[in-house]
Amino acid sequence: MKVKNRQDETRIFGYGKRPIYIAIAIVVILIISTGFFLYRYPNRLSQPKAAIIDQLSSSQLTPTSRYRNETFIETTKEMLFERFPEVDYYSDNATVDWYQSLPSLGYRLIIWRVHSALDEDYFIAISSSERYDPQKYEQYSADQLTLCNITGDPELYFAITPAFVEECMSGRFEDTVIIFMSCNGLKYRYTKTAETFLGKGVKAFISWDEWIYASDNDQAITLLLDYLINKNNTISEAVHKIPSYFSPLYELPCTLHYYPHQAADYYIPNYNADNIGNNAGLAVIGIFLTTKWRSRDTS
Repeated sequence: MKVKNRQDETRIFGYGKRPIYIAIAIVVILIISTGFFLYRYPNRLSQPKAAIIDQLSSSQLTPTSRYRNETFIETTKEMLFERFPEVDYYSDNATVDWYQSLPSLGYRLIIWRVHSALDEDYFIAISSSERYDPQKYEQYSADQLTLCNITGDPELYFAITPAFVEECMSGRFEDTVIIFMSCNGLKYRYTKTAETFLGKGVKAFISWDEWIYASDNDQAITLLLDYLINKNNTISEAVHKIPSYFSPLYELPCTLHYYPHQAADYYIPNYNADNIGNNAGLAVIGIFLTTKWRSRDTS
């Protein structure tokens, strides 16, 4: 009879330990899963963000090339905060070194208000806010870093090339949409820059096929963001609602496009809602572990 009691006590004691083992197993699985996720998707666990790169407003540009529009920037920020918990703004600090780190910063939507230059090798060189200095950036080759000659501006500015994007930028983009507010960003035969960004993980690249006035550009992209964010349109729906504008050169129509065509049905996710869901999931796990731990204490 006493032996039976000992067996019963042992059995009860074993059952009391079971919640501890379950809790430990869950913690181990979470640690392993998190480690693998961080290794496979280094940007994914960071808070999703949007960025405005406003090179056109930089104080480093001459008055000829500078075009400030505070109304556009504030309106854009307001709309971005509808979908993103964090929105960063860059202007004077849109440097070559900062461009180098861009993919690793976790941006899912980039509004890139910038000057660019058409290269004879059929790509778009993206201007920085830095004036040319022959003593600077000797570590980059001529294929990676070039110069942007902005119409009417006596200064030259450092500009990055597709080779820079592919070879020098650290990390990868994750489902990032780039709205490239520059003339000729998707000009016929000049898609190499967009293609290189796609190879770096960008989901969609949106830009113009001709020259465009800065005021028209700001007006059009305000409409685009309204369709994408406030109206929740797909990329294709939003882009096709933007009217064409007359180009300042040759009186050609300037039309907004997206690349690649496979991005037509993509929506800008509501990362604010996703964050709430993720936090709720973590809370459930915490409650589960706490409950199990308490069950151990009361067993």
